[in-house]
Amino acid sequence: MARRKNRKKASRASPSRRPGALAWAAVLLILLLTILVFLKILKPPSPRSPATSPPLKALKTKSPKPSVALIIDDMGQRPQLERQFLALGLPLNLAFLPQAPFTPALAREAHHKGFTILVHLPMEAEKKRDHSPKVLKLSMNEAQIKTLVAQMLKRVPYASGANQHMGSLFSQDPRRMKWVLEILREKGLFFIDSRTTPHSVAPIIARHLKIPFAQRDYFLDNNLDLHHLERALEEMIRQAYQKKKLV
Repeated sequence: MARRKNRKKASRASPSRRPGALAWAAVLLILLLTILVFLKILKPPSPRSPATSPPLKALKTKSPKPSVALIIDDMGQRPQLERQFLALGLPLNLAFLPQAPFTPALAREAHHKGFTILVHLPMEAEKKRDHSPKVLKLSMNEAQIKTLVAQMLKRVPYASGANQHMGSLFSQDPRRMKWVLEILREKGLFFIDSRTTPHSVAPIIARHLKIPFAQRDYFLDNNLDLHHLERALEEMIRQAYQKKKLV
């Protein structure tokens, strides 16, 4: 009898094994964290930023062969010659000078035929001085530069990007290149640095502003001699095989 009484007393003295409020809170916290982890895992990935992949058309072949994006600059000046580019059947990218007399009409025509249109922004060069008021210069302030860039963009219909005409001096100036690229970002345009100087700050500014950007890798027409152009094409192909992609 003594043993049974002791057992009853022990059972009455032992604490309840049911979880208290603190234990339930811990369980709920663990459950909540588990749900959040699964939601993060199952959430579809955000679209990849196009900061280094502007929508240029490229000559493409099946892997492992490379692709080359060809940009024809200085468009809008000679319709008879430039329409021959449109008739080649190649996925070219055409950069139009804003103030060229035939730019609006030819840009519309090229767009309707499926070509990518760029604005060929005139910028101040180190050696070749252009005194035209329609050239972006270091002597201009922020308001002047942004106004002029906006006017240039309006002159080129259906443009999806821009690159620079000359600009070996202007493209070395961080503040002024920032003002130019800010306008392009507002309009949703990409930028191709023509690399008229190795000291261009465009890549740094474009990355900072997070706009779609690429830079020119190779010039084909430094010399218009036919033999030189053939060798330039061969060199372009060689570099494309090395880099896989070329502009």
